[in-house]
Amino acid sequence: MQEKGRAGGFRAVGGLTQALTAGLARKGSIGKGMGGGRLASIVKLRNDWQAIVGPELARCTEPEALIAGRGGKAGAKMLRLKVAGAAALEVQHMSGQIVERVNAYFGHRQIDDIRLMQGAIARAPGPKPIAKPAPEVVKRMDGKVAEVQDPELRAALARLGARIATGRRGVVLGVLASLFLARAPRAQSVGGGAEKYLAVLPDDHVMGKPDAPNIIIDYFSLTCPHCANFNAAVLPAMRKEWIDTGRAKLIMRHFPSDGIATHASLLAECAGPARFYDMVDALFRAQIDWLTAADPDAEMIKVMVAQGVSAEKSTACFADDRLLNKVIADVQSGQALQVKQTPTLFINEQYYGMPQDGVDGINAILRQVGR
Repeated sequence: MQEKGRAGGFRAVGGLTQALTAGLARKGSIGKGMGGGRLASIVKLRNDWQAIVGPELARCTEPEALIAGRGGKAGAKMLRLKVAGAAALEVQHMSGQIVERVNAYFGHRQIDDIRLMQGAIARAPGPKPIAKPAPEVVKRMDGKVAEVQDPELRAALARLGARIATGRRGVVLGVLASLFLARAPRAQSVGGGAEKYLAVLPDDHVMGKPDAPNIIIDYFSLTCPHCANFNAAVLPAMRKEWIDTGRAKLIMRHFPSDGIATHASLLAECAGPARFYDMVDALFRAQIDWLTAADPDAEMIKVMVAQGVSAEKSTACFADDRLLNKVIADVQSGQALQVKQTPTLFINEQYYGMPQDGVDGINAILRQVGR
């Protein structure tokens, strides 16, 4: 996670700076054993890599080749990814997000996994400024999303569509596509000593009554469009039905997918525990604006200023080790629970990912396993 004022660029989560030294693939080349379709796909990935994964990951990774999956499984594809030295462990932690973004970029399941190899990475160019959408483009996009019932989600999708039509297409195309990728719920027990992370931890932010019988834990990333959708369309109904009635409590834990998301997490913590959920909500509501801005940090600081947190304090929070340690602790708990993507929900000690039917899916689960 890259942070302003920190030497070394990419910082390994939780101080885990060891490079992956065993089992990294070093065989083959782009053209060897690859059809024209795979070659064309890897060329596209290389050309648009920064737009697909963001500038932070693009600085320490580079797509090398599309290869057959382990064991020669029919139809399986892997992306061989070159990674810079000590960043390998953190990139492996982000593998689920990388797979999701690549597949969203292509609009179908292009890869099933990634395989890392260490090597030097050419520095990616900085992002280009985004042109302001023309009024006629904004009007056209408003019409396209008119049937979306939730007003906040409708407005966000309209802004996103206007950005796609105007410029920086690669950045937001993957965001828009991934917003509608369905995920079926599935219960999965947790073991291996990780059960302790399914209870309320000392530094957790708890929404709802502390003695509420049902516990919902949400691992989220502030750059994740699914998480923004959860915040806008699912959480309000879930609060009304379960949290405000004292039947359930919600814990949101950070699981940032890139450096921008890490900075957003630090800002969410910046105003203190009492305002954490207000800051998360404000950042999610403005996600499209700051995520597609030429300078996401500056745009996020504007959101904080609007919430009464000064620009000076917000900037200082980017370098606050105490806040970073909280984010790192959340990530480490997610890793222990084998979280691979966001949002990921645990309901009463069971893993459910993100229920496909939103609040209806969560209601069905709680009716089945609720206390």
